[in-house]
This record gives sequence, structure tokens and C-alpha cells, in this order.
Amino acid sequence: MFSCSFLPPEVIIRILSFLPGKILPRLRLVSKQFNSIISEPFFLRLHHSHALNSPSILTAFTVSSKSLVAELKLLRYTKPNQTALTAFWASLFEEHYHEHTQKPITKSFLGDRVRVLSSNHQLICFVSAKEHFLFDPINQKTLEISQSPSASSSSSRVSFGFVPSTLQYKIIRFLLPYHPICKFETLTLSIKGRNYKHHLEISPWRSQETECPYLLQPYPPVHADGFLYWTTKEAPTRIVTFSLEHEKFSVLPPPPCFEDNPNHDFSLCGIRGKLLAVDFDALEPNMEIWMMSGSNGSAWVKTHRIDLKETLTRYYRAFPIRIHDIQCDCVFFQVLYPSRVKIYYTSKNEVKDFGGLNHELQCCYYTDGLLCL
Repeated sequence: MFSCSFLPPEVIIRILSFLPGKILPRLRLVSKQFNSIISEPFFLRLHHSHALNSPSILTAFTVSSKSLVAELKLLRYTKPNQTALTAFWASLFEEHYHEHTQKPITKSFLGDRVRVLSSNHQLICFVSAKEHFLFDPINQKTLEISQSPSASSSSSRVSFGFVPSTLQYKIIRFLLPYHPICKFETLTLSIKGRNYKHHLEISPWRSQETECPYLLQPYPPVHADGFLYWTTKEAPTRIVTFSLEHEKFSVLPPPPCFEDNPNHDFSLCGIRGKLLAVDFDALEPNMEIWMMSGSNGSAWVKTHRIDLKETLTRYYRAFPIRIHDIQCDCVFFQVLYPSRVKIYYTSKNEVKDFGGLNHELQCCYYTDGLLCL
């Protein structure tokens, strides 16, 4: 029988934590020692921490929306050092497929629109007005989730995220308005080991309420690293956070642009597990992108300043841009009115136009994992 007695246990664990999730189950045949290691919560957290450094991209392209049924074309792109733009092109033109691009999956949902929510972990959540699904892009498995008691309410916002410290996914439905008392419903999905396999243990929906310190924008919040984020509706703009683990609100120290430019329009986005604040100046026009680099907003770093004089064809008072992806030398974004896809190259300091977009494009990120739906 294979033996690893010549290696310290901590070395074995570290080596195994770098292996792909699809390979690890095969090691159950090697020894009981490997079985025990792979089943430990500590190992799941370690494997996840390594996987965070190489997320894969899923693009969801709305190909039709009629008769109360929305159809999405899902394309998984597994080479982490490429931007979502590559997956976007591959979703439109089949000849762009290559070894790192997997054939698209088409799924239909009840409702006129489907939101695709990332957890920065293995699973992705599809949310429509009538259905909730979890999707495992790695194994191409789908699990329908029961609706919350208030699912029929139109005045609500659904969020999804992962808590690494507790190995739990959470789906939260917030009932509007958020302020002064925020009412919400939570569905907790815990990763549990059983017979050396990892499954989800799904709890019933819980109804709760807590104090919210500010009047928030009535938009779905942004998710990054176990927290949800909103900007406030009233000036001066602040960032309010909601801990998925503790289910409480708090206020985050803002980036310098919030204080220096109170008349600008601001937006938040979560890209590859990072929280970004975008400062849009309608008069210039330009936008600055700031990334939260310290814990709890203790440090902000300005990563990009993009001149939009040649990009925007008219004056926009409100924020007209959706950022889909940022990596290395480029920022992949979309001008919403009219809808056009753009990419900003940092090294060239230029924005290139990639054409019009007739349907909704959503990009999110998932990591390797050991779950079985």
C-alpha cells in the first residue's frame, strides 16, 4: 500500500490543497489518511484559499426573453489569466472556441429577467422573479432552491455569497426599504462532509430584522469577500456593509474620491472577489477606479483613471457604465446607452470599441471546489 510516512502531515496537506477538485476524490482509493485529510474543514478552507488566486469566468448572455421565459447562454472560460471579453466573443462566435473554452450551455428560466450572482466560490446562483437555482459550473449540475415566504413581493432584492470562515453559502432576500429597520430572509447552505464527500446541508428560510444606519440606494448590493456593499442615497456618499457571517450592518471608511468629489456619481462593483469604487465625473467626462486593499476599508488604492471624452457620445448625468472585468492591463466595460462593449488598455492609455450589444451580458467568477450537488 502507498505510504506517505516519510512526509510530515502538514506537507502532505499543502501538496494536496493545490490539486484540482476533480482529481482529489480519486485519492480516496490511495489511503484512509488521504480520505481523512480531504474531509477536514481546514483542508476545504486551504483549498479554497489557493483557488481564489485563479478564478474562472462564466458569462451569461441573454439570447431571448419572451413569453415570461428568459433564455441564457452560459459559457465557461477556464483560463484564469484572460479577461471576460474573451469569453464574451466566444459566446457569440463558435469559431472562437479553443482548448480553454468549453461549449456553451443554454438554460431557460421563468421570468422576464435572470440575475447571475457570484459567490467567489464554486457555486453560482440564478435568480428570477419565480425561481432560484444553484449552478455548479465545474460539474454542470443544477439545484433548485425553494422560494422564500416573501418571494412574491416585488419590493425586495436577492443577494448571494460565501462565508469562508463557516464554509456556508447564503441567499438573502432584503425587503425594501432598508432604513431604518431592515427586514430580510436568509437561507443558509452549509458544506458538510459525509462518507468522504462534501454536500450541502440546506436550512429553512429564516425571517429577521436589524437596524440599518442609513438610507441606501434601492439597488441589489455588491458582493465581495463575505460582505455585501451599498452606497447611501443621500449625500455625502457613504459605503454601508452587511456581514454575511454576522448578518449585521456597519459603515466602511470611504475612498478619498468620495470626500474630494461630492458632486460626482459613484458606483460599487465586485470583481474577482475585490471591492471597487468607481468615481464618474460627468463634466470631464472620465472615471477613476479605486480598489479596497485593506481590511474594513482601512486602505484604498487608485488603480485606473480612464478618459471618456472619445467614448461617451453625449452627456450623462447618472452613471452610464457597467464594469464587467478588470485584469492586468485592461478594463472590460460596457456603455449602457446605447449599449456598446469597450476595453481600456492601461499600457496604451486608450479605449477600444468592440461593437454594439443587443442583449444583456452578465459576468461572474467561480473557483475550483470539492462540492457535489
